[in-house]
Amino acid sequence: MTAVSRQFLLKITILSILIFVSSTILFSTVLKTWYFAAYPYQILVIALVTTIGHLWILKATGQNMRRFTTAFMASVTLKLMVYLTFMLVYLLLNKSQVIPFVLTFIVFYIIFTIFEVIQVLSVIKNNSKMSL
Repeated sequence: MTAVSRQFLLKITILSILIFVSSTILFSTVLKTWYFAAYPYQILVIALVTTIGHLWILKATGQNMRRFTTAFMASVTLKLMVYLTFMLVYLLLNKSQVIPFVLTFIVFYIIFTIFEVIQVLSVIKNNSKMSL
């Protein structure tokens, strides 16, 4: 495992913990009526899928731009499919919490996506073999 991969794992772990703590505080105070028990699983699923996709993208950054582009687009597509499957399964099992689940998932998705894009751009910028 490269230093960049280890650094990403550390950063995404810290981000996940911060999101979990802030979500717990929000759900126990301001958003008490919107609380649902599955939000930690949302964080876990999004963090794991983001990590797997990012490590796949990191592997492709050492190669040419075409390989990177293919890996990035495939990663985004597969992540969206996994997320939609996760959401559909949960919502079919628990129809009473649709709005809190979906809104929370969207917020977590946006946070993790922004984080991943920043990480990918920094890797590309530091990689001398590729340029945007």
